[in-house]
Amino acid sequence: MRLVKFFVYAGLFGLGVLAGVALLIRVSLFGSGTSVPHVSGLTREQAEWETQRAKLAFRVQEERYDLRMEKGRVISQSPAPGMSVRKGMTLSVVVSRGIDRLEVPDLRGLRLEAAQIQAQQTGLTPASASYVHSAAPASTVVAQTLAPGAAVPRDQEIGLLVSLGPSSPTFVMPDLRGMDLDQATAGLQEYGILVASARTVALPGVGRNTIVDQEPRPGFPLDRRNVVHLSVSRP
Repeated sequence: MRLVKFFVYAGLFGLGVLAGVALLIRVSLFGSGTSVPHVSGLTREQAEWETQRAKLAFRVQEERYDLRMEKGRVISQSPAPGMSVRKGMTLSVVVSRGIDRLEVPDLRGLRLEAAQIQAQQTGLTPASASYVHSAAPASTVVAQTLAPGAAVPRDQEIGLLVSLGPSSPTFVMPDLRGMDLDQATAGLQEYGILVASARTVALPGVGRNTIVDQEPRPGFPLDRRNVVHLSVSRP
C-alpha cells in the first residue's frame, strides 16, 4: 500500500515539474503577450502611436500609390489586427503615396495609331475608338474624352473620336434604260460617279448605244465610291 502511494505522489510531482518547465519555456520564449491594434486607415503617425502603445515595434514596409487611400494613411498591416503576439514584435505597414496622377496629352490631329501609342506611353488606357465623318483626313483623332492638360489618375481610360473623312453624298440610282450612253455618262459624271466601260449586246430594233441594262438597279442608293456598269445595244 505504501508502495502504491509512493508511485502516485511521484507521478503527481513529475506532472507538476513538467507544467512548471512548460510555463518557464513559454515565458522565456514569448514573454507577456499583447493584442495587435487595428491601424489600417490611420495616418502614419497615428498608426505608429497605436503600435507603440501596444508595446510593439513599428516599421513602414513600403510606400505605394493607391486609388482609394489618401496620401500618408496606412493601406494594410501585418500581423492582422486582433492577433495575440508577444510584446516587442514588429508591426509592418504599407503607407499610401496618394493617387498617381498624370497630365492628359493633346491627341487631337494625330492619326489613331500614333494617338493610342502616346496615350499608353503617358500612362492612360485607350478605349475603343468611335468614328464620325468630318473635314479632317480619315483616321485622324478629332476629339477625346479627357481634356488636354487635365490631371487624372494613372491608367484612366481615354476615348478617342476618329474621322472617317468628309462624308460622301448619297444619291438614288436613276433609271437609265432607254437613254443614250453618252448622255447618261455625262449626267453621272456631273455628280462624280464613275461609269465603267459599257458592255455591248446585240438587240435588233434598238438604237445604237441605247442603254438596255444597268447595275446598280434603279432606286439603289449610291455615292461617289460606287461604279456604274451599263449595257448598251449594238444593232
